[in-house]
Amino acid sequence: MSEMDKCIFCDIVRQKISCFEIYKNDFVTAFLDINPISYGHTIIIPNNHIERLDHINDPSLSKALMNSLINVPQILINSGVCEDYTILSDNGHFAQQDIKHLHFHIIPRYMNEKFELKLDTDYTAAKKNNLLSLWKNIVGR
Repeated sequence: MSEMDKCIFCDIVRQKISCFEIYKNDFVTAFLDINPISYGHTIIIPNNHIERLDHINDPSLSKALMNSLINVPQILINSGVCEDYTILSDNGHFAQQDIKHLHFHIIPRYMNEKFELKLDTDYTAAKKNNLLSLWKNIVGR
């Protein structure tokens, strides 16, 4: 059985599982999350099974995904669901990617909400000599 054959998001795209779809084109589908963090929490997925963002090698899909990351929040805003939002995407095991199909969470944000996303700074990594060393490694100097 292939990854695609046991993927819940692939089943949604193939309409084997119903969803509350709010946006769809040839490349992506967006639907309401059934386990929302906030009112209007939406998931955006590529229609073809791709596990991670860095696995994309199709410029048309890249463009469609970026357009959906702009269009879907606009849909939520224009419908009065929210004014502000957070976009999240976990890619890989250590990033806590729970479903191995690329997906983006569009999470509407509201005044006095319970949801808080606050990541602590790694002060060792933030030291100038560590940043310089990392930079040299990345750019090959």
